[in-house]
Amino acid sequence: MAHDHSAHSVHHIVPGFGADRAAHYDAQAALSLAGVQAMYELVASAMTSRLDGQQDASLLAVGLGTGMELVPYLRFDVPGWRFTGIDPSAAMLDVARKRLETEGLLSRTHIHVGELKSLPEGPPFDGAQMMGILHHVEGDAARLELLREVARRLKPGAPLVIGCRVGKDPVLTDVEFRRLRAHGIPKEELDHRRKLFDAKVTPIESDAALAGMLEQAGFTTPKPLFVSLQFKVFLTQSRTASQG
Repeated sequence: MAHDHSAHSVHHIVPGFGADRAAHYDAQAALSLAGVQAMYELVASAMTSRLDGQQDASLLAVGLGTGMELVPYLRFDVPGWRFTGIDPSAAMLDVARKRLETEGLLSRTHIHVGELKSLPEGPPFDGAQMMGILHHVEGDAARLELLREVARRLKPGAPLVIGCRVGKDPVLTDVEFRRLRAHGIPKEELDHRRKLFDAKVTPIESDAALAGMLEQAGFTTPKPLFVSLQFKVFLTQSRTASQG
């Protein structure tokens, strides 16, 4: 049975991720990130590959959003896996709850409204994924704190799949917005989106910067899994005692 645990100390109306956006988030993501469904399938491929043979694995999804990223696990014959999805936006998780119920995943998903640090303590997880979150966290210190909290919640050697925006190349940004224009987004809305992007999105500086941050947080050298322009996905794992 699925459970909901709300952290009353956090604000559940997250700026930019309220009910209005939650209802349309998946359609927006499909336009903003070319290949988003293939990306989610590769995330599940990586996780099931690293945990192959574990029939009752526990997976932490940091920033679950609308729950779309868990749906591909239905293809990978892991009926005993249990999921814990957290997100500070109650509106996004409302969408996730409905989706996961429709897909038959809600009964084995624990949903928590809040930030990762507010998740009650429990047994360490066998694996984790954190997609599209790190570039919304302001400042390297806060990003490192989040990554360390993820590492703290994992078993030694547990895989982590992390996806975020890396770099801010104006040429590639133009490519992104030209694609949106081709899909019928009006110029006025594109101008608005570009202003929001410039003001609110701070990508990780480079692949090397992300690798260094992961190392400081207790993870191994990341392996690239997926790239869609400036959105990149990597596979890493929490270090074991022998790895230092």
